[in-house]
Amino acid sequence: MSNVIKDIFLNQPSQKAVLTKVVRYLRYYPVDLGAMVYFLVRHNLSGLLQRDQSNQTFVRNLYQYFLGKPDCQTGIDFFTGQLDSGQVTRQNLLFSFLMLPASLEQKFFNTQGILSHHQARLELVQKALPTAERILDLGGASDNNPSGSLLGMGYPHQPKQIDIIDLPDEERLIKVESNHGMQFYQTPEGTEIHYHYTSMTNLSAFPEGTFDLVWSGQSIEHITPDEAAIVMAEVYRVLKPGAFFCLDTPNRRLTLLQVRQGFVHPEHKIEYVPLELAEQLTAAGFDVVDQKAVSPMPISDQTDRFNRLEFIDSTSLSDHPDDGYSFYLQCQKPMS
Repeated sequence: MSNVIKDIFLNQPSQKAVLTKVVRYLRYYPVDLGAMVYFLVRHNLSGLLQRDQSNQTFVRNLYQYFLGKPDCQTGIDFFTGQLDSGQVTRQNLLFSFLMLPASLEQKFFNTQGILSHHQARLELVQKALPTAERILDLGGASDNNPSGSLLGMGYPHQPKQIDIIDLPDEERLIKVESNHGMQFYQTPEGTEIHYHYTSMTNLSAFPEGTFDLVWSGQSIEHITPDEAAIVMAEVYRVLKPGAFFCLDTPNRRLTLLQVRQGFVHPEHKIEYVPLELAEQLTAAGFDVVDQKAVSPMPISDQTDRFNRLEFIDSTSLSDHPDDGYSFYLQCQKPMS
């Protein structure tokens, strides 16, 4: 990526390249220009241009804000030298970081968007999920991690036992390398992990009132609405009174802006909006006690256009689930 920026900086007139990029954005991504302004202001563009900042700090901030790579020392040293020698101004260097070719830019946005959303989901698992001793994880197997995805994502509590529901290989549309076939694993901290290879609609192996927490991390969208109704009823049955059913899932409001038709993953059977799923859970007997946006994208929601810059900048949570690329619902089984 550093070489691409160097080539742009060294070989293209700044004015022509900037004009080309603006015209391309006006034609294909007009609303993204607004998002770019928001992105730059949010990351304190005025601070980037302050003269009391050292050239090295200025360049490091460019790498942080535009490429997410503040530790790319070779590139930082190259551009710091250009600034120190007077061969380029800070404004022109800033323009060079805005002139990535469309193909690389698209690849960068897609990759960074996925990473940003994963970071937001890590925060969700680490900060929002309640403590529990006995957990059922629906679809919670993790590639090459026998502890499963919940512990792998940093769940901060130490449950006594986690039961993981995972599909058998023959029922998977997309085959993955994972711990399929494993039946039992014990973590170094002593948590017992039990694997059950079946559909999440089949919880008949568990007695009524078994679990303190049932977690569905990006899994309910992989089953049909009729199957989801079965899951909700079964989860209600296996939860203890006062225990929690927590889930996150893509927000159809935002994914529809992204893909326009179909779903964002080939294995998705449906994608919900927050109110729709909350109403179904309430009808199943749950109290919805908390809702959050995972990777909030308010600009995209308000403008009806999927802003990629907003997506790569959205690594957190908010209390407005309609704005989220995904959303989280925390539901409680009543005490009586």
